[in-house]
Amino acid sequence: MLRTADLIKYGMIAAGIFIMTSSFWYHSVRKLTVNLAVVWEILGVILIAIGIFPALSSWTHHISRGTGLVLFVVGAVCLWGGFQFSLLLSRLAMKNQELAMQVSLLIQENEKIMQQIEKQEDRIKAYEEKASVCN
Repeated sequence: MLRTADLIKYGMIAAGIFIMTSSFWYHSVRKLTVNLAVVWEILGVILIAIGIFPALSSWTHHISRGTGLVLFVVGAVCLWGGFQFSLLLSRLAMKNQELAMQVSLLIQENEKIMQQIEKQEDRIKAYEEKASVCN
């Protein structure tokens, strides 16, 4: 039978692997920005390191089974919430970038239209001058 400390260690290793694969997958389907994907990858590596190295996981021997279960559930909920928040931030950042590109294109189009209007005004002035000279 596995001890509570071992369950916590294996749970942390599994959570780290799950976080790393999830962040890589969400980044590959362009739902998570690079910066946030790197942060989640680092967090996954930290969780795996804590689970693997005994010096980092010696505190798990002092936790009872019930406390370990509660700790694992609360940690999983917090990680899930943080990951969902990261996805939301990534979505907003990507939409902001798209809007910035659209605004840039609209500004360029506006400049072209203003140049065309200036050309038309110059033509109208030239035509009016010719018409006033002829009269």
